[in-house]
Formats: sequence, C-alpha cells, structure tokens
Amino acid sequence: MKKILLTVLSLCALSPSAMAQDEAPKYLRFLSLGDLPTWEEELIDGIRQGKEPPPGTMPPNPVCMVSGGEVVPFALTLRTMTGLKKMKAGTPGLLLKKGEAPESPNLLRTAAPAAPLSLGVLFADPASMLWEKPKMLLLKDDASAFPSSKIRFVNVSDKVVIVQLGGPRKRPFGIAPGRTSIKDVELGVNLIKVGYQTAAGGQKQIWENQIKVATNQRVQCFFYKAIPEKGKAAVKFHYTPEPMPRLPKSK
Repeated sequence: MKKILLTVLSLCALSPSAMAQDEAPKYLRFLSLGDLPTWEEELIDGIRQGKEPPPGTMPPNPVCMVSGGEVVPFALTLRTMTGLKKMKAGTPGLLLKKGEAPESPNLLRTAAPAAPLSLGVLFADPASMLWEKPKMLLLKDDASAFPSSKIRFVNVSDKVVIVQLGGPRKRPFGIAPGRTSIKDVELGVNLIKVGYQTAAGGQKQIWENQIKVATNQRVQCFFYKAIPEKGKAAVKFHYTPEPMPRLPKSK
C-alpha cells in the first residue's frame, strides 16, 4: 500500500509543463568545425586530378541520427550549420551513426538533449585530429537559453581564448576550452578582437573586425583547433549572425 501511495505522489509532483515537455519532440542542428586537409593532386592520363583526402581527415558522410527506432539522415559540411533534425519524444539518447542504415557503425552517443532546440558542435578528436571518434559539445539553443540581441562564444579548441568585444575601452575576457560565454550585443556594428593564450603565457591575435547585427538577430561564434602547421595560428575562429530558428508548429 505504501509503495502505491508513493508512486501516486511522485506522479502528482510532475507539473503539466514538465510532462508536456517530456512528450514533445526535440529539435537539433549540427555544426562540424575543422580545417580541410591539404589539397593534393596527381597526374592521371595527362590531367591533374585532386586526390581523395586521407581517411579520417574529413567528417564522415552521410551520417544519421537515430530517433524513435528510425534514422534521420543528413550531411556534415565543415563550418556549415545543418537544418533542423527532429528527435521523436521518448528517444532515450542521442545516437549518431556513420551511414544511413540502422545497422551502420556508431559515430557518437550521448544523453538526449533537454532543451526544445539544441546545437551539437562536432569536432575532430583533439589528440589525433581525426574524425573517426569525434567529440561534441551539446548546447541549448532555444530562445530562453540564447535569445536575440546576444552573442555566444563557444570554445572547442585546446587553448584559452581571449575576446575583446566593443572596442579598446572594453575589458577583454577569457573562455577556457570546452566552455561558452553569452554577452549582450548591439544592433548595428560591433567591434571585436579575438585571440588565444600561447604556451609561453602571451597572447596571439587571430582576428579583428566588425560584426554587423540586424534586428531580431543573435550571433554564434566558435573557436576550434587548427591543423598544426608551422607559423600558423593554433586556433581558428568562425562566426555567423542568424535569426532565431523557427520550430515547426505542434500538431
């Protein structure tokens, strides 16, 4: 009798909004960050043709997300956001596969997203810089977590990045690897300077310019590890202003 009473009480403790959220589908976008491998050519029948990139140096394609026993295929293109992908309500976790078939090998597995809209930031294994076992930072991406008139900095590099937003009088701030930071952003032109901390304790600037923000826009900014190359920056920067993504209306 006591067990039955406890079960009833626990069900009553769930608010209608929480139950509705559990029953609602989730939506995700994905962004793969990284560099293209060095272009190489070979001479075939007197014609120069590009070589296929070495295995693991590019995100796998196609891939799919497993949702409620079905697969949702999509393509990963470096530094390009995918469209919205629907995860059915009750899907126990986020599972990506290398290919479009249910029996395709697993690419990545993690807990199911909690937000109605999420962004999966994918990047190559920092140790090997290969895409065989990529990493992912899953971020809440809905209006309550990241509204318009805000700018979000996402650092998936292996360095502490330094950001100066709004001109030389504004104080710079740092973002540790694997961390994010959301700041206010002005409509119109915003000055921005970004860099990272070097191993010697100094700072290396990688980008300085203006970011233009329109009404009802927000800005996504990403830092990621570059392919090691002598004399080149160890961290790359990518940004995109965008309107708030519109979720399909519930039936």
